[in-house]
Amino acid sequence: MNYLVLFFLSLVTLVSSIQESTVVIYNQEIEEGVVINGRNKNFYPVTVELTLDLDNMRASRKGKIIDVLKANDEKSLVSLSVADKSEKYGVKYNYTYYMGSIFAKHDDRYAYRLPFRKGASFVLDQGYNGAFSHTDDVRYALDFNMDEGTPVYASRNGVVARTVSKHDKGGSTREYMEFSNNITILHEDGTFADYSHLRKNGVLVKEGQRVKAGQHIGYSGSTGFATGPHLHFAVKKAVKGGQFVTIPVKFQTTEGIVSELEEGKSYTAY
Repeated sequence: MNYLVLFFLSLVTLVSSIQESTVVIYNQEIEEGVVINGRNKNFYPVTVELTLDLDNMRASRKGKIIDVLKANDEKSLVSLSVADKSEKYGVKYNYTYYMGSIFAKHDDRYAYRLPFRKGASFVLDQGYNGAFSHTDDVRYALDFNMDEGTPVYASRNGVVARTVSKHDKGGSTREYMEFSNNITILHEDGTFADYSHLRKNGVLVKEGQRVKAGQHIGYSGSTGFATGPHLHFAVKKAVKGGQFVTIPVKFQTTEGIVSELEEGKSYTAY
């Protein structure tokens, strides 16, 4: 039994112990060597970063491997062939993965629907680069002033990627950030929209569900890092390392398409 088989027997044991993970990297032995595959069970794509330590083997891809596994999909990430079969050979690898594709490109032509009922009007309390909390990676977020329990509507077609609805507390300091109820929707261009600070049990959709722009998806609230009831809305994309950055977007309103909403101004959904 050669070095490669011994190594991968131990790896298979490790993988089987974490088989409930939503993302699994696993090996498949072939005549020429080994193929390393990835499987993603999530309703959204994930970016995988894979680092190889080869012993007498050649990889079909050079350097650190960065790839994307689509939602509910699996694929081959890299093939490894033996350089000299008369010598021992093997591979060690480590990997990390995170939500979203870092290669996603936002469709800047798209004009979003305002995230509330058609004909309803709400004031924008905090806009892009808002002094209170819209800075750095979240600088392109929007806060609409809404009473608790106001219906929230999807701004764009997509698939519900994640939901949280169990929390019942909020406050004006960052220690409350983890208590925000929210809905995250994946768009066809690989970006996401966050609808945050929803009331407890204020989520009406399920993960994996397809939704359409203008569909009632939840109710506003004041959970998490919030000074009071409002709806926090942001479009974002994944970046290398597992973080997100928000993206400036334009909206359809009764005044026409607006490229940047202004703080303190009321807008009516169209």
